Amino acid sequence: MPDALVFAAQIRKLEAFRHGQAESTALDEFDAETEQLILRTFREGTHLLEAYGLAIMGEAENIVNIPQQAQEDAAQDLPRMAIEQRRQVLEACLAELTMVAAQPKPKISSRAPAKKAKKATKTKLRAVKKMAAKKKRTARGKAKKPTTAPKKKRAKRR
Repeated sequence: MPDALVFAAQIRKLEAFRHGQAESTALDEFDAETEQLILRTFREGTHLLEAYGLAIMGEAENIVNIPQQAQEDAAQDLPRMAIEQRRQVLEACLAELTMVAAQPKPKISSRAPAKKAKKATKTKLRAVKKMAAKKKRTARGKAKKPTTAPKKKRAKRR
């Protein structure tokens, strides 16, 4: 969960840029740091790294399904929109980390294959015992045919 805390810290840092309290070189450093964080956390080739690259340019709404605001003109404030898209990509990273952490890990038991083998052996042993008992009955001439109860005929109603 430490990566989730780092992403949450990045989101908080981004809030300062959102309010215009930083210069462009600081934003460039922030972007490089965030790209390295995404790369380190999710490995190369993740869609989140591509989405963050597009968010830097303000064009991530197509890849991350970011809803466009109906009342505003998209070209009106491109830097603010790019920062908002960065925030949404970081939140997607955080959500993905939270989802992965919440999934239960499969239990790996070293005894599991032995249990399966033991169960299979018991099943085979039962089958062998049944066949031996059947052969014994057949050899003595006492094999019984399965009997079925005669079905009662229903009287037809008129």
